[in-house]
Amino acid sequence: MPRVLRTSKIANTTRPWHSQEDILTLLIGLDIGTTNIKAAAYDATGRACAQAVVPAPMEPEELRKGTQNPQTLWQAAASALRTVMASVKDAPVAGVGVASVGEAGVPLSAQGKPTHPIIAWYDDRTSYLVPWWRTHVGPKAIFATTGLALGHTYTLLKLQWLSGRAPEAWGRTRRWLSISGYIGYQLTGEQAMGYSLASRTMALDLRKLSWSDELLAAARVPRALFPELMPEGSILGKVHKGAAASTGLPLGTPVVVGGHDHPVGALALGAIAPGIVLDSTGTTETELMGLPSVEGIFQRDDRRFSVGCHAAPGSFCIKGAILGAGSLVRWAGQLLFPDLPEDARMQTLEDAAASAPPGARGVYVLPHFAGAGSPNRNSTARGVITGLATRHTRADLARAAWEGLAYELRTLWLALEDSSGAGIERVITAGGGSRSAFWNQLKANVTGRAISISQQTEAVTLGAAMLAGLGTGVYADLDEAHQAFPLRAREFEPEPQIAGTYDDLYRDYIENLRLDSVRLGALAGDLWRSTPEESGDAPTP
Repeated sequence: MPRVLRTSKIANTTRPWHSQEDILTLLIGLDIGTTNIKAAAYDATGRACAQAVVPAPMEPEELRKGTQNPQTLWQAAASALRTVMASVKDAPVAGVGVASVGEAGVPLSAQGKPTHPIIAWYDDRTSYLVPWWRTHVGPKAIFATTGLALGHTYTLLKLQWLSGRAPEAWGRTRRWLSISGYIGYQLTGEQAMGYSLASRTMALDLRKLSWSDELLAAARVPRALFPELMPEGSILGKVHKGAAASTGLPLGTPVVVGGHDHPVGALALGAIAPGIVLDSTGTTETELMGLPSVEGIFQRDDRRFSVGCHAAPGSFCIKGAILGAGSLVRWAGQLLFPDLPEDARMQTLEDAAASAPPGARGVYVLPHFAGAGSPNRNSTARGVITGLATRHTRADLARAAWEGLAYELRTLWLALEDSSGAGIERVITAGGGSRSAFWNQLKANVTGRAISISQQTEAVTLGAAMLAGLGTGVYADLDEAHQAFPLRAREFEPEPQIAGTYDDLYRDYIENLRLDSVRLGALAGDLWRSTPEESGDAPTP
């Protein structure tokens, strides 16, 4: 493809995104998320020319369970693309990139038809399989191969569930595609998987960058079920006639191999090298930092974080999370201000928290309400609220909820530096939670680190578009892509006096109180397990 991008003109248009006589070749990014599907068209400078958001079709079954109809999901993605393409009609499109959630995927028949609904990434129907893996393979061996801590969410356990609990569908299944790969297949008719998504299957040998025969044999999953592995940004295929009619994309548009949403967002925001952390704040607060190699972590058997392939070709990443961070904030709003509508409730919660003094007058919240993420991994752990007295107000509790998350973030970042061997030089935050100035300033004050708030509100679609530009030759390399996609950010610096107060509180009080609370939360989780099967020794199907 020619490197000259200024290739066409649109005449007689008053579309608000068009401010020049001529336009740049467009790159299309698609983000298939749990809640929403987002599509966007960017020019070669990273300017969003058109965007569309449609709800991701989800069929909740009960608490912590959900499925999606693959065909309905494809139709929703096609609808988002049609909306974008209608807004940029006649503009040249260089390529399309697709990012998606990890772990979940689509089982396909020999004819390429779905054999079973998509099991949501978070769905816990596979929890009964975890004890078997712990006993018969072992968390240490799993980590040493895949870089993952044993858990119920990964693809391999979903396939085991399918073979044991849906044998008719399993008998017809010949291929498993990630959600990104399934959308790519619908667009091009070709099948492949990027390494960052393969990293979330618990079937990838991270050292060899190939499917693990040992783990596949343990799960009794045929190797042929998984597609060819290709680096993100590789050309998957071209938009075929049927997909062009469904999406509005030009026939023959190149589609590249996509990746896992968090690394793809990190790619867009430049969180690739060690020392640069992406803080993605949503329902879960995910921390990601690039690594040149994972050998050191493997040699130390350091399982506090997961490691895997970055969406940046040839790079790795280390990841941790505060589970249910956004959910905790919403819960606090519902609990403390139940009579207010949601928008007013969250603003009232912030105002109340801001009115309380630093330290919330002695109230501390351990935010393990959805389980404990890194560095104290425990999916059944529970949250703890301590220090309560009759003098405390709703404002104290509101502030304590946010402070608890910020203290947890400080603990996580310290452990991340220790595990990676790299000091954190910069933090870039994105996601829905990053829109709260109060939360951002509190993070800066509690952690003592400056927080850069990305003005790129949709980092994942931008990263997917960047992969499309790399794969189609619009950009020669990542350096050129990042020069073309300048990062615009707002900085939140620690406020010296308040940050000093939090530093004293953390060192003198919170560190020890947190350790006691972690033990109490783990004990509560053991006592109140909600899934009886989790304690059993279920055989491999």
